[in-house]
Amino acid sequence: MLDNIKVVLKEKPGLKGREIARELNKDRKEVNSFLAKNSDGLYQIDYKWFIEDTDTVEWNIDKCSWLACDSFEESYLGIGNILLAKESNVIINFPEDCKILLIAGARIMALANQLHLKGKNVTLNFGGCPKARGYLNRLGFFDYVNSDIEVLPGRPKASKAKKYKGNSKNLVEIGNIDLQEFNEELPKELTTAFTHHAGEEYYMAAFTVFSELIGNVEEHSETPIPGFAALQLYNGREKHIQIVISDHGLGLTNTLKTGLAEHYPDLASSLDLDDIESDIVLIKKALVEGKLSRYGHNPENIARGLGLKKSQDYALKYNAEITVRQESILVKLLYKEGKLVNSFYQIDLGFLAGTHICFDFILD
Repeated sequence: MLDNIKVVLKEKPGLKGREIARELNKDRKEVNSFLAKNSDGLYQIDYKWFIEDTDTVEWNIDKCSWLACDSFEESYLGIGNILLAKESNVIINFPEDCKILLIAGARIMALANQLHLKGKNVTLNFGGCPKARGYLNRLGFFDYVNSDIEVLPGRPKASKAKKYKGNSKNLVEIGNIDLQEFNEELPKELTTAFTHHAGEEYYMAAFTVFSELIGNVEEHSETPIPGFAALQLYNGREKHIQIVISDHGLGLTNTLKTGLAEHYPDLASSLDLDDIESDIVLIKKALVEGKLSRYGHNPENIARGLGLKKSQDYALKYNAEITVRQESILVKLLYKEGKLVNSFYQIDLGFLAGTHICFDFILD
């Protein structure tokens, strides 16, 4: 019977025991009893049977109560570069009973869509963590993760993000950053939610920063699939607002380097552009100082930049943690009272194309 079951599963992977029995025209109990004792070459996820395949890589995300930035990065590094792996099938299993922070959900979505873009068959298994699946549905995750990506135990029947969009001041659902059409509402939505909690005095500074970051994705990233942005308020020991802005493109410093020698020769000559240290320097300079663009300055000597300088110019006091992730590096900037007080970086992360920026603004 095992060979017959494998023939069925080769044509229709992911069947449950009763469905296999129906395909074989056999008794359900007989098939389930057989599979319980004879499953060589098969494996099961959420009661669904699959043929074991050397063409499959399975990533079991490390057990955690909250899947956050650090826990995602540590587990992702451990599985290796699945974007460039030879295997055609990738299964990502979420840990049981875990919840998920916006930043980790954003990176999972970016990774899943990039795996699909590489031609891989992707499965996201939320079978053991319904809370994470429910939150991601409210966020709009399943509206933006490619429709060909399999979700277990199944995609939500209805999108809560679409049903309740705009109803919460604590969340801005995932919004598309499409290179073909500027989403004028997205920076407004982010700013409105942000200032509701941080104060109206932040409106112009926040709107400028969000508009510039989204504008940079549209103008410079050359992302092959749309980028995205979202916001979430977190209450707890340290009340804070988390905002993510991500794309799948060339990477911030890769775009800057294309015009660096022409537009900023002094800066270019001071760096070894083949050294990863130059990426760290450019990310910090772009964020902290602004006025740095792959196309140089316009006649008025103003570049769109990528900086927080505008908010500093408004003399606003804020505490924030800002991370920029590009390929396998991450730069983190720490602000107190609106001033940069510390920074550090990592250069050995798992590969993820594009630029992924996260703001954590600490609220009093």
